[in-house]
Amino acid sequence: MPINIATAIDSLVELVKLRKKLTLEEAAHQLALPEHVINEWANFLEEEGIIQITYKFTTPYLELKEKIKDAQGEEDLKRRLDLATRRLEYLLSRLKKIKIQHKYEIKTIDDVRLLLKKHIDEDSADYIYAQRFILEYRINSLLDTIDKIKLLTPDLMKYIERRIIDLEGIKAVFDKNYANLK
Repeated sequence: MPINIATAIDSLVELVKLRKKLTLEEAAHQLALPEHVINEWANFLEEEGIIQITYKFTTPYLELKEKIKDAQGEEDLKRRLDLATRRLEYLLSRLKKIKIQHKYEIKTIDDVRLLLKKHIDEDSADYIYAQRFILEYRINSLLDTIDKIKLLTPDLMKYIERRIIDLEGIKAVFDKNYANLK
């Protein structure tokens, strides 16, 4: 692992983040630095509350402090949620730009149900318009759910990301149907 003098201690922290738990000797080997230097850095980082040094028999191990792990996990979840929101907003903006000439006006999901009961042709502009309405509705629904989140958990974030992937797949089908309409 290449070392930059200005960020050498950061390299140690990154290594500990990556490996979760490693011996002082392994850290020294990975960073190509003497053990006594890594030991000094580890002691400093422990004093700062960034890592902790634990011992198994006489072997010192380096690992992140729990509160640091939790804070990084929360930061990662927030970053992922922000990315998810931007992906949804992008999908929505792309949909709103699409103009479809249609006969029926759709304002609610019930309007879509009524339209589908008329057994319209799947290649018709009204059917494609209904698809767009449903896709916009589902995207807005997920955005509303995101806005109401009080406690973001990894499982909830995975659920949101799966829903976005599903919506992107539906959008791809819509795009194909819309292209065939022209």
